[in-house]
Amino acid sequence: MQLGVRSIAGIVIILFVCFVGVQWVAPFEDDYWSVISDFVGSFHPLLLHLPIGLWFAVCGLLLASVFVRDSVPRSIVYGLTLATFVSAILTFSAGFILYLGGGYGRATIALHMYSSLAFLVSLAIFLFCYGTTNRPSFEWLSAGVTTAVLLITGHAGGVITHGDPLDRAPWRIFAERANQELKSVDGVASGRIFDSLVLPILEDKCMACHGVERAKGKLKMNTYAALLKGGSKGACLLPGDSAGSLMIQRINLPLDDTKRMPPADKEQLSLDEAAFLDWWVSAALPEEQSIESISFPTKQEAYVQSIMGDSPVAIQARVAKARSKDLLLKYADFQTRYPGLLVQSVVGEALFELNAVSLLGYDEASVRSALEPLVDSLIRIDWNRRQLDTAWAKLFSTAAIVEVLNLSDSSFSDEDLLLLLSKMSELKKVNLTGTEFSDEQVDSIRAHSKIETIVLTGTQLSEVGYQKLINHLPGADIISDYSM
Repeated sequence: MQLGVRSIAGIVIILFVCFVGVQWVAPFEDDYWSVISDFVGSFHPLLLHLPIGLWFAVCGLLLASVFVRDSVPRSIVYGLTLATFVSAILTFSAGFILYLGGGYGRATIALHMYSSLAFLVSLAIFLFCYGTTNRPSFEWLSAGVTTAVLLITGHAGGVITHGDPLDRAPWRIFAERANQELKSVDGVASGRIFDSLVLPILEDKCMACHGVERAKGKLKMNTYAALLKGGSKGACLLPGDSAGSLMIQRINLPLDDTKRMPPADKEQLSLDEAAFLDWWVSAALPEEQSIESISFPTKQEAYVQSIMGDSPVAIQARVAKARSKDLLLKYADFQTRYPGLLVQSVVGEALFELNAVSLLGYDEASVRSALEPLVDSLIRIDWNRRQLDTAWAKLFSTAAIVEVLNLSDSSFSDEDLLLLLSKMSELKKVNLTGTEFSDEQVDSIRAHSKIETIVLTGTQLSEVGYQKLINHLPGADIISDYSM
């Protein structure tokens, strides 16, 4: 079955009407319809590969017919093209519905949207040329134009998802670094609190979804006025009322709450950043408030100095912040490779907890290698019901800030336990239940005056050793078979 001239002409006219009409269609204001649009539009990435694959199959068949004349029936090429057209309409529809959800600004998607419509028009023209004219020159010209438009459409879509590839060009990156180094600390210090301290947090953690080009829920956070205006849920910022300000409410929601911002799978605000924003909202400072005109509370002063000061302490704080960000990137990569082994102990902070239960099935040498850059940020190790061999003990001995060590029902040598206890100076809780811990190892714990709780039930510890341990750690809660 082939479409007639009138049918194709009608399709082209409809597409041109759509081309003009979409300029006056804005995303939904109502959050109910925004949520529905986001769901339906989420199928757009799934559908978009179908018309691309089908069209290049058409191109492959056209090329094959050049080398082997009449090797491909024209009906097959026409049928594939028709299938491409139908799947492209479905893909465009899903994409447009996604836009109606409010997640993408018009400026962001304009090229992608209009080039998608142009692709549909060029497909319709190719259908007309291939199905009615039987003139190879027209067929090849329309096929070439259609392919070119598809490439433009695909590039525009890729930029929306992954950004402009040229932004990663070495010359741009090096130039940006050079510009950063030329910035004067004094110049920044004479600026406004909103521009110099609040906006950088929002740019780093919020504007990927709530910026100029993309405004989910109709909310933009790129200016003070935009925060006051808010989005479909109302005002984002209520100066003087942090409890009533939507931005503070969402930041403080539990990590597993679907309304939390940023979402759990995105980079979180640090505790200092969240505390500073909370203070800034509560203080009801105007947009023009300058840094030098206000006396910050002690906690906020420390944060400001860590961002802008030039003292050794401030410089060290910035280095620590940069290191924390680098560790969080490494943590994200580790999670991708070994899901479940590590969890973030404090949202927004590079502090982690290790659970060996999820180690089963992985090559332990590879895990150790991947864990090495993160091990000194571990604050809890759960290594129960496993053997603690020398390789793992050596790695864990570099985890100097561990506060909780759980070795219940595990096996280890005296030397490996001594190595761990001699290096973990911040230990507060130790669980050695069901191990071979005995009187001979009591002295290895003697130096750990910070230990608050130690569990030794089901061990080889005698009552004499228990009393000796009480003398070593008089302030600790020692739970053993003799304390019951």
